[in-house]
Amino acid sequence: ALCVVASAATASAFVPMGPPPLQGARSSSMPAMHAEAGAKAWLESNQSPFWSPPDASYGVTSAGVVGSAAAAPTASAAVGGAWLAAGTPVLTLDAADEMSRVALQQAALHASAPVSVCVLDATGRTLVVKTMVDCATLAPDLALAKARTCVGFHMSSRTFKDSYVNGEGGGPKMPQALAMVTIGAAAGQAVASFPGGVLCRDGDMNVVGAIGVSGARSDEDEHCAILGAQAVGLVTEPAQSSL
Repeated sequence: ALCVVASAATASAFVPMGPPPLQGARSSSMPAMHAEAGAKAWLESNQSPFWSPPDASYGVTSAGVVGSAAAAPTASAAVGGAWLAAGTPVLTLDAADEMSRVALQQAALHASAPVSVCVLDATGRTLVVKTMVDCATLAPDLALAKARTCVGFHMSSRTFKDSYVNGEGGGPKMPQALAMVTIGAAAGQAVASFPGGVLCRDGDMNVVGAIGVSGARSDEDEHCAILGAQAVGLVTEPAQSSL
């Protein structure tokens, strides 16, 4: 029997063994024109649903009939726009640096103690961390936790506190808050339920990152974070400082 060899766009597109020799003729001495005609007829009636050779893509050799399928689609053709999400603006390193600079400037003017500033992009990646001399050693970790709370829940750390914890530090939603804090800790992402973390959006309200400030009183931390983000034209949550 003739062996049909075909290349195909998928691994499953294999063509089975070719047609038997024509009756009354030996396969080893079959004329080339009869072999080609028989192969074409067999291929036309036994085509794979995944592969259809062009009209002049096969010929007869001593090894049998060889076919070639159309080339596989390129990556750009195979992956269309419907499979790709449109990108949102990304917070730049220059913007993060300016946000932290302004926040520290405000801290020097209004804060009751040295602070640490942390700026994250929308994915939670750390862009900038700056800490004032003589700042409490835990403040950088708290600033990071405040910023991560913002990008993790798409709300400010003040809003997180107000949503789950009442003024007395408890409330009916306190178990839910504790559960989220526990899960965050297990994932290596601390959650801060106190002011100082400010969510940042662009003009189209896309979340682009967050800024967290810690080291002074929480309202002072939040004030520095808000003004730092607004210095580069971002929409902040909260929108205004409580000071």
